[in-house]
Amino acid sequence: MPRKITPEERNILLNNPELVMFNPYSSLKTHHCSLRKALILPAFIALLFFLWGFLFPDFINSHPMIFAGTGCAALIVASGAIPILYLVMDDRAFRKAREEHYARQLKMLLPKDLTCRIAHILWVTVEKAEGGWILDGKEEMFGYCSFVNYFKIEPDTDLAIISDDKRFYAYIKRDNKTERFYQQAEDKS
Repeated sequence: MPRKITPEERNILLNNPELVMFNPYSSLKTHHCSLRKALILPAFIALLFFLWGFLFPDFINSHPMIFAGTGCAALIVASGAIPILYLVMDDRAFRKAREEHYARQLKMLLPKDLTCRIAHILWVTVEKAEGGWILDGKEEMFGYCSFVNYFKIEPDTDLAIISDDKRFYAYIKRDNKTERFYQQAEDKS
């Protein structure tokens, strides 16, 4: 039987994101690095190239091929580093989210109007990240392959599920802080 989540319970989830297993990828911004940031290195190289030409005009006059070749090579290498910079910046964003247990993404995705239901786990295949449960009196399959903040789901236990019945679903790990989400299952017994 679904029940509404109170604002206090919602705050418990936001303050303890490591206890919430959910899919954060719709809120993660890929290509975190802007084009302006990516062009800093080639712009810096071009500035050094022009400063070198401005400060040492005698060298340019005596060695124009070395000056032009070195400058072009430096600009090509700096421009070639842009995709690597994008990869490093993207990886940094994912790594930071993982270290924070996707707290920022949970805050962005967690709707105000949530319901909590308790499912009884029948079976779990960890390798496939799927299982079967009894939810609202019906036996169904469930999956969690794209979920983060993974915790082990054991057969023949209860699992609290929060959702807005549209696009957000999450599983709550049983803990002292989240025990109130599991109380409705014990109240039925």
